[in-house]
Amino acid sequence: MNQDANTPELFTPTAGPVLFCLTHPDDEISICVTIKRMVEAGVPTFLSWTHHTPVRKQEALAFAKRVGVPEGQTFFHEGTDGEVCLEMVKLFQSFQEMIQQVQPVRVYAGAFEQGHLDHDATHRLVFQAFGKPLVEIPFYYSYYRRYQQFNRFSETRGEQILTLSSEERKFKRQVAKSYPSQNIWRLLVGAEIVETLLGRRPHLDSTERVRLQATLDYRSPNHSTLLKHRIQASKSWEKWIQGLEAFEKELQTR
Repeated sequence: MNQDANTPELFTPTAGPVLFCLTHPDDEISICVTIKRMVEAGVPTFLSWTHHTPVRKQEALAFAKRVGVPEGQTFFHEGTDGEVCLEMVKLFQSFQEMIQQVQPVRVYAGAFEQGHLDHDATHRLVFQAFGKPLVEIPFYYSYYRRYQQFNRFSETRGEQILTLSSEERKFKRQVAKSYPSQNIWRLLVGAEIVETLLGRRPHLDSTERVRLQATLDYRSPNHSTLLKHRIQASKSWEKWIQGLEAFEKELQTR
């Protein structure tokens, strides 16, 4: 296994199963090397996707096969792209059953950072089903602006960074190009160009980042005050609160 004593704790192999809860096929690009490392270390590794189409499911399964995760260790929920936050009530049982089946000791999910409503809804569902803090992955944020920040947390306190080898960087680039139904590769290249023009080194293919769940408050954007207020003024946040309230109301009746 390509790992040394300097590997941060949340990237290290576990003594039991790990579960990576992705939202859309291609979200795994952000954490694909860690998934590969877990499999190579002999850790029982499971993958979950909240939304899929027939084509995207095949792309997800191709990734799973590539990193050595058997199809029997993959889960596909029936979330509708862009509407998962309004479907949490009907999706929750599927997440509960998955957690009960896998019995994971560690669960990874996209950070609650208002990059995509589906990501935030997956986070809420997984946390409720798992009942313990998640390991968060930075996908991108935030949905109120045109140019989003990729592969970075809005709040870096507590983040752990895995620096990838040249072979792992090559692998990550190959994975990023393996979703022909999507324009994710073009988006990532565009993000690198924007970051470079702004004088920042993007690190999109050279690091993977995680942190232990940063907040339990799903009624407040997980950002600085200025960014938080801008998000709260958006239509997307209004939709989030609508879905969250319906889900929490349902939980109270159980």
